[in-house]
Amino acid sequence: MNDTNDKPIFQLCYTLAREDIAAYEFLPHELQGAQKLWLWLPILACGAIAGFFEDRLRLILPWDPTTRWGQLGIVVLAIIAGYGLAVILLTARTRRRIAKSPLPSTPTRIDVYPQLFFVREDGDERSYLWSEAVIVDTPQHVFIIHGSRKPVIVPLRAFKSLEDMQDFAGMARAWCNAPDIANDGAGESEEVKS
Repeated sequence: MNDTNDKPIFQLCYTLAREDIAAYEFLPHELQGAQKLWLWLPILACGAIAGFFEDRLRLILPWDPTTRWGQLGIVVLAIIAGYGLAVILLTARTRRRIAKSPLPSTPTRIDVYPQLFFVREDGDERSYLWSEAVIVDTPQHVFIIHGSRKPVIVPLRAFKSLEDMQDFAGMARAWCNAPDIANDGAGESEEVKS
């Protein structure tokens, strides 16, 4: 067992709000797997529509779509329109996720130790290892992303000041990059093993 009987280095308590979830959801992140279809399907659909209605586009476009440059112009226009539609759809999808995300009914409590931290909310306690976490900080939040688990969102209001939040983010980042004592065979002790 880790030495969690000692006093935590940090103890944070705050109420999570919808705008905190929005701050996380609107972070830039790469689309994974099937999520990429949210980008590519609108672009392909606009390209197919442009190709299908090429004859009718001749009436509304200021150039001749049957020439080589005219066809290139249609392709560029279809890509721009498809990308714009994809951005609208992805934004709507993100806003829907924000609206549907459940807010904890109790304040969120975090007890921080050098190798792990505990999150308590709604009567549930979850533990996380720092060595498996990624820290993303912004001027208003620290996000602790831990694999496929729900991210831990810590707003600025959980700290006394911006400097405290920055210190916390720096320490957390150092703990994430530190060697994991529990997984290092040479550094194991009886306390760590059990």
